[in-house]
Amino acid sequence: MSRKIRVALDATDAAHPEPTGIGIYTRKLIDALAGVVLAEKSSSFRWLLCFRPGAYLRGAWRRHWPPPFRISLLLDPWLQFPNATLYHGMSQRLSKFSYPAQVVTLHDRYPLVSKDYSSPAFQRLITQRIEDSIRRADRIIAVSDAVRQRLVWYDASLQEKIRVVLHGVDPAQPATGEEIAAFRRRVLGFSDQEQFFLNVGAIQVRKNISNIALALKQVPGYRLVLAGGDGYGAAEIHAAIRNEGLGERVRVLGHMQPPQLRLLYSAAKALVFPSFEETFGLPILEAMSYGLPVITSNVSSMPEVAGDAAILVDPHNVSEISEAMRRVVEDHQTAQALKQKGLARARQFTWNRCAEQTWAVYKEALRQHL
Repeated sequence: MSRKIRVALDATDAAHPEPTGIGIYTRKLIDALAGVVLAEKSSSFRWLLCFRPGAYLRGAWRRHWPPPFRISLLLDPWLQFPNATLYHGMSQRLSKFSYPAQVVTLHDRYPLVSKDYSSPAFQRLITQRIEDSIRRADRIIAVSDAVRQRLVWYDASLQEKIRVVLHGVDPAQPATGEEIAAFRRRVLGFSDQEQFFLNVGAIQVRKNISNIALALKQVPGYRLVLAGGDGYGAAEIHAAIRNEGLGERVRVLGHMQPPQLRLLYSAAKALVFPSFEETFGLPILEAMSYGLPVITSNVSSMPEVAGDAAILVDPHNVSEISEAMRRVVEDHQTAQALKQKGLARARQFTWNRCAEQTWAVYKEALRQHL
């Protein structure tokens, strides 16, 4: 092979200063892919990270990216000139230009499951992007089997080019008792006796925060900590919490970086994550890796990710959510069983495995064109 094969990844979301779902996936996959491709010691490939023009571009140049990745110039049309052979749209969009081999990662269940979780304008934009991407891609990476099933229901012919590649989770770094005590006092403003449930993710309709708050009313003596920035419908959710008289029991922290999440996972009583819809649900595994009992939903991807290591509830049933919350705080045996099962479950998901499977998808796509 005389000419290097250029593999270009759209890494735009990895440059976000406060990454959530897609941004975390992009960052972690790039880091893990670097190790996988370096281990192969192949000199036939050149690896490029590309960034769309916009607010994150400056951060892309400041951030350290692992070798062998190099930062390209702007995404389009620069890649046309060095003739990139494979392009990976990591955030469910492909470039407006076409490349010999094209891979796209799909993070949404498509067609969209509900019109209640985002604005009509956003839904139109996502629909247009996904429809264009799944039509043009040589391979589609689905982040869960729930994503694959929905896509095949929409178009059975897509089955041949879909590959399910699950996320990984970083090993836990449990905080010390001293760190937890200081965090509770200085950041949360809680006394040593106050215990709390945790929810990690944007404050938005899809995350079912209002029902979590209603369930909290039935579990006296405990507080709820929300670790996530405001999303779609956040104003109404905050108002509902106040109207239920829960303003003093619910602590809203906003977006938390990994060092703060480490302390929250170490200090919480349980993760309460009964979303209406998730296509993966990384906080489930993050909490499990810290030995934290998990309560999550019995719909979409959440049973797939949690396995038998969580309490699964109907997200629309407030009584089920509150009963699960009471179980994990009142039944020591249940809490311990969830801890042990969760630790074992989290160990099954690694970013290195995600990277190896993604690299295998690249090879599949390239074989069609080389």
